[in-house]
Amino acid sequence: MTQQVVHSQTGLVDVLWRQDIGAVHVKWHTEYDEGDGVQNAVRAAVRFVIENKIRNWLVDISDSDHALSDKDYAWVSSDEFRALIGQSTLRRFVMIPPGPDSKQDTSWIAGWERNTLNNFGNGIAAKVSSDMAEISAFFASEPAGENQ
Repeated sequence: MTQQVVHSQTGLVDVLWRQDIGAVHVKWHTEYDEGDGVQNAVRAAVRFVIENKIRNWLVDISDSDHALSDKDYAWVSSDEFRALIGQSTLRRFVMIPPGPDSKQDTSWIAGWERNTLNNFGNGIAAKVSSDMAEISAFFASEPAGENQ
């Protein structure tokens, strides 16, 4: 696996460019941060995405036991966040959900794909998966509405 560190904050997140799957891989060790770590990581990832015209985003919360702080949840639900992502070159989103031993409330995962599609519109595809073969195939496909 060829990868490049884009951004890292010990104990919180690693943002990697994964050439093998053609995606920015945002690996959360925990999503909870009282400072600006979550926003800094997302902004660093989006800058890299735009600079390199990357279309795929893999967010991995499989090992994260703690959800976003109220402040960060409000930010990822905001128009500012939607604009940041929407103005980037990203077109495919995959989330690896929290594992079975997570302490997180996972009830929101069932609606994540639909909400992602509603928030970012035509030409965007989203999937929840833990299977790397399925994720790789999804990233290799063209989202609906894109020219082949």
